[in-house]
Amino acid sequence: MLPKQHRLIKREDFAKTFSKGSFVSLYGGVSIKFTETGLPSSRIGFPIGKNFSKKAVERNRARRVLRAATFQLLRQLKPGFDIIVMIRPEYKNIEFKKVTEDLRKIFAKANLLT
Repeated sequence: MLPKQHRLIKREDFAKTFSKGSFVSLYGGVSIKFTETGLPSSRIGFPIGKNFSKKAVERNRARRVLRAATFQLLRQLKPGFDIIVMIRPEYKNIEFKKVTEDLRKIFAKANLLT
C-alpha cells in the first residue's frame, strides 16, 4: 500500500491534474496525466471506473496491482508531482511484471524518474 503522503485523494486535486496536466501514453494501454506541485513528495492516484469493468472484483484487482507496481518505483520518482495513472480495459488480466515494466517506461518517457 502506498504511504499516505504519496496518495492523491481529494477530488479537487484530481480535477486540477485532469484539466491542467500533461498527458503521456504508451501503446500498451497505460497513460498518465501529471502536474508539478512543488510538494516534498509526489502523489499518485488510480481512477478505475466502471468503463474498465462492470465487476468490482476486476477493478479492485487492477487497482491493487497498479498500487503495488507503483510502490516499487516510488523511490525513483521525482518529488513534487501529482500523477494520475489510467489504464485501458485490455489490462484486466495483466501480469504484475508487465505493469511494473510499463509504468517504468511511461514514467521515464514523462521524465518523472530520477
